[in-house]
Amino acid sequence: MNKRQSSVKDETALKMYGSIITSTEVMFQKIGESLNASAVSASAARDKADLFNVCLSEYATKENRAIRGELVDYCECLKAVEDRKQATLSTITEKLKPICDRWKAICTEAHASLKTLCVARDKEAKAVRTLEKTKCKEGSKKAEQVATDLAERQSELAKKTAEITALMEQFHNQKLGDLKLLLSTYSHIQMLSHARALEFYTRSYQDMVDINSEEYVETVMNETMPLSLSQSTPALSGGNQSADHLNVTK
Repeated sequence: MNKRQSSVKDETALKMYGSIITSTEVMFQKIGESLNASAVSASAARDKADLFNVCLSEYATKENRAIRGELVDYCECLKAVEDRKQATLSTITEKLKPICDRWKAICTEAHASLKTLCVARDKEAKAVRTLEKTKCKEGSKKAEQVATDLAERQSELAKKTAEITALMEQFHNQKLGDLKLLLSTYSHIQMLSHARALEFYTRSYQDMVDINSEEYVETVMNETMPLSLSQSTPALSGGNQSADHLNVTK
């Protein structure tokens, strides 16, 4: 039995292993719950974003043609960003939630294995106490039987200890592997999503930059100036000339 195996028999080590298993189960459970909560909050955020987009789209249909195209494209960009966010969340949930869910079964099995080691440890300790009492009160024959039983208990304990040692090594490797997979996958999905969102935001920003204020005002004024006002100007000028002529005549 190597040093790591012998240390597992220690009560402090057993408690530490139990604490590690429990904390790991809680960690993956909370991550899974946070993914569900993110889906709910993202749905509410999408509703608000869609409301903003609808208001802006309705305004764009009533705006002058000089900037209508830019506003419509701006709304399309915002919608594309929200679609990307929703798709990203679905991908994250689809790929990461199963990783979190499987750890409940893994930790339950680990706790059960740890319990069998505790039982084997208690049996071995009991056999030791029995042997000590037998040597004092019973004959050598009885003591031999108890010693044989103790040897069996010690063999069983050594076997369970080796199993738990291997189990915990596998547990730590799998935990680290899944944690790395979970976090790296999350970051990769978010990087792709944000890169695509940045493209749409850049396009929407450029839409606003490309609007020429002078051209917009000129177009709006030309299209909205009353026709009667533009026609009345020459007549008004002619009227003034007639009035001046009358004054000269007088």
